[in-house]
Amino acid sequence: MKRGAFIKKTLFILTVFCSISFISAQHEPQCGTVATAESEKYFQDLLPQIRQYEQDYYQKTLQRSSTAISSVPIKAHIIRTDSGTGGLSETQLNNAIASMNTYYANAFIEFFLCDGINYIDSTTYFDYSTDEQDALTNVNNVDNVINIYFANTVSTTDGGGLCGYAFFPGGPEVILMNNSCALNGSTLPHEMGHFFALSHTHGNTNGTLTSELVDGSNCSTDGDFICDTPADPQLGGGNVSSSCIYSGSAIDANGAAFTPNPLNIMSYSRKVCRTEFSPQQYARIYGVYQASRAVMACPSFNVDIASSYTRDCSNTLDVNFTDNSIGATFWQWDVDGDDIIDYTTQNPSHTYSGEGAYDVTLTIFNGSSSLTKVFQEYIEIGGEDISTSEIILTLNTDDWPAETSWEFKDSSGTILYSSPVYVEGIDDFQTFTENFTVATNECYSFEIIDSFGDGICCASGFGSFNLTTIEGSTILSGGDYGFGNIVYLANDVLSVEDYFANNSISIYPNPTKNTLNIQLSNSNNLPDTYTIYNMLGQVIMSKRIHQAQDLSIQTNAFSEGVYYLKISKGNHSNTLPFIKN
Repeated sequence: MKRGAFIKKTLFILTVFCSISFISAQHEPQCGTVATAESEKYFQDLLPQIRQYEQDYYQKTLQRSSTAISSVPIKAHIIRTDSGTGGLSETQLNNAIASMNTYYANAFIEFFLCDGINYIDSTTYFDYSTDEQDALTNVNNVDNVINIYFANTVSTTDGGGLCGYAFFPGGPEVILMNNSCALNGSTLPHEMGHFFALSHTHGNTNGTLTSELVDGSNCSTDGDFICDTPADPQLGGGNVSSSCIYSGSAIDANGAAFTPNPLNIMSYSRKVCRTEFSPQQYARIYGVYQASRAVMACPSFNVDIASSYTRDCSNTLDVNFTDNSIGATFWQWDVDGDDIIDYTTQNPSHTYSGEGAYDVTLTIFNGSSSLTKVFQEYIEIGGEDISTSEIILTLNTDDWPAETSWEFKDSSGTILYSSPVYVEGIDDFQTFTENFTVATNECYSFEIIDSFGDGICCASGFGSFNLTTIEGSTILSGGDYGFGNIVYLANDVLSVEDYFANNSISIYPNPTKNTLNIQLSNSNNLPDTYTIYNMLGQVIMSKRIHQAQDLSIQTNAFSEGVYYLKISKGNHSNTLPFIKN
């Protein structure tokens, strides 16, 4: 399985508090963070999936798979006084959500109000303090939706004023908003960005100059871990003019002057200036949604499907779909990701022919409104190309090891390897390693099962499993898999697919003016070609790579804007966005 370059610097699941006021030109809005070892592990476990989904996002932007927009539920909690006065109006709320949707549609998601507004008439919480969170949310939260609480004011326990805060993936599905900040057009999208794992553009530490370099050479490991957002020395009212122009003079560790983007929503720039996300930030939002947030559903009206099969190593597959949605009276199915409605029956059947991964999109109607959900690469025909001679399983058990079992089978269904019987009280929290010898030109399946249905993470300890090739490429990993997980593997001879798994590729400087450089971790093995596309998917430039000098691309003739660089090796490719200034 292809994997993108991993973020090397530790990322945490954060609680982010964003302050309203500026103390001085040198003191920007303060953000407090809370991180735990458990939250760090949760995000690190997501990274392989997020990276793969980010690549899928870039393909979507080039119109090569479904571009339907998935509906994400919000439960709005409007806090008023004891007498029912104050608080946001319904019109203000709807306008704020609509404004936020104009941004997030670029990440192929949109937010809708689930089951109306919950009005909380409590003078106690009307002017909210962060130490009241549990008391407020424990009795009002709706499971599996984004709970957004709108208060007259939000403050820390020591009285510091806040615009709001949000939790990164793995934390509570909660956002707290100050009413006035919710209406300024940028803070609500900003907080939602944190909910989808975006950091501030200056990084996760306030008041300290970022270690991200201006030339972009460490952009994936420092700052906000996003490579198309310029290094940011921490913007604010003291170094951003009322015309939204950066006027600071800070330099990085190499002596280069910072040129940050005062328009980025995840910055600490003036709130009126913050009007854009970068392409890679959109890709991160999309990746985190697919890897962590796609399970969210409104209790009374939601989209859900099941099917007789979702994956097989053969090149054809007959699939019977079942609609498990709630509240639907009419259905529209796009079962192959081409943005064309294939069926309008509730439970259609479809024959797939040809290897590939197919998005399945279902839009449901209830007579007055509609919801859409894209099930990313739901149907996969053909196996993952593992290209190896040996597979290694590493299993870390939880506190109930007897519930765990696994099987490794060939294409005929013969069990080649299977788990021993894990014993309670003996095999708890233990690490087991198994080696599977595999032949070329054969199809295999690996299935791991939890008899209780809660996986091996995270109810009774942080168990996990990792299936890799002997060369070190991850095939499948995780722990929070319910009753089980299965992967189909097509073992071919070693191929160029390993090129992108084992060769870290980055581009710099990004943004660029005159020259864009492709940086390889192994410069002795060059890619075959590169192709540059504009935002419309039009080819701007294409070149075959013969020597290392071909990795420098002259961009001075390009118009300003966003572009996509597709780097190819054989039949495989990797796509990276960049900005031309």
